[in-house]
Amino acid sequence: MPPQMIRRILYLQSLHDVQKKSTVEAYKKERAELETKYAQEFNQIYDKRLKVLTGQLDKSIDEEYVASGGALEEDEDKHDLIGCPQFWVTALSQNGTVSETLTESDVDCLEYLSDIRSTDLPGGVGFTLTFKFAENPYFTNAELSKRYDIPNLYLDDEPMLEKITGSVINWKEGQCLTHKVTIKKQRSKSGKSKGQIRSVEKKIKVDSFFNFFNSVEVPSEDASMDEEEMDLLEAVIDQDYDVACAFRTQLVPDAIEWFTGEANGDEGDSEYDDEDEDTDSDEELSEDEDEESDEDGAAPKQSKKRKEKQKTQPMPEFNFGQAAPPTGGGGGAGGPGPNASPFPPPAEGEGGENPECKQN
Repeated sequence: MPPQMIRRILYLQSLHDVQKKSTVEAYKKERAELETKYAQEFNQIYDKRLKVLTGQLDKSIDEEYVASGGALEEDEDKHDLIGCPQFWVTALSQNGTVSETLTESDVDCLEYLSDIRSTDLPGGVGFTLTFKFAENPYFTNAELSKRYDIPNLYLDDEPMLEKITGSVINWKEGQCLTHKVTIKKQRSKSGKSKGQIRSVEKKIKVDSFFNFFNSVEVPSEDASMDEEEMDLLEAVIDQDYDVACAFRTQLVPDAIEWFTGEANGDEGDSEYDDEDEDTDSDEELSEDEDEESDEDGAAPKQSKKRKEKQKTQPMPEFNFGQAAPPTGGGGGAGGPGPNASPFPPPAEGEGGENPECKQN
């Protein structure tokens, strides 16, 4: 390589190693400040959301609804419904990434989940997920958390996970969802106790959403692990981080859309567009494919995406007539403002009632 070319290459390396590094550091610092600023505004929204879910704004919401021209049902006072029971467990069950980790027992426990927050660590070097629970028969923790130390969180690079730290769940006796206890009887074969039988308890790990709160060991670069062990650990870390990102970027900011199902994008998001033209040829093609599949003795193949479209996540059965679990807190302070009503004006001639929202 000519000497002048070498000098230019060295200069380019200087640009990359020094100038780019300083620019990236400045970007991370400024973004961290911006994230902190807007996190405070988002938290104000999340604080009000928590008050709605736990029933602290029930009265003020009803009053604003009536003030905007709406009419309450005659027997609403007879229903002891506080806030929005089972809000979070419904939202979680609608999210494909998280719902895969749920079991039937988890659903019962998650009915006591009252709030989820994601908080970035100072300087943008990671984030913490915090789950708040009402008093429940499963564990004594009021909060469970999961922390991810990621120095390059605010960069578009592959996340550099340094540490994943979860909470220790203090399960109440007989209520542990992550392990089951089996009792095995053993007969002594020798010694003074020969022939005697003793019972040995053994804890076996079982599938549960609450395994998410386990700490995960992130291997160092010089870790002595064989390829199979490394692949298995990487798969565990990948799944764990996918669930964490689903909470941080989907469920926490857009919880209401996951609760209603809007976030799934079922409507207008089909892989196949309807066409008005050439319907005959399409039908003939389908018939030909059916005939070929019958001759082969197998069903026609489907694309992976279409199969995924046909999959539906099981929804838990909820009883919305029950009161929400007690969560503490008090009156309706901080209610919706009077100048921006979220309720649409009633249709003429309906007395302020929306027939689609009417309860039988």
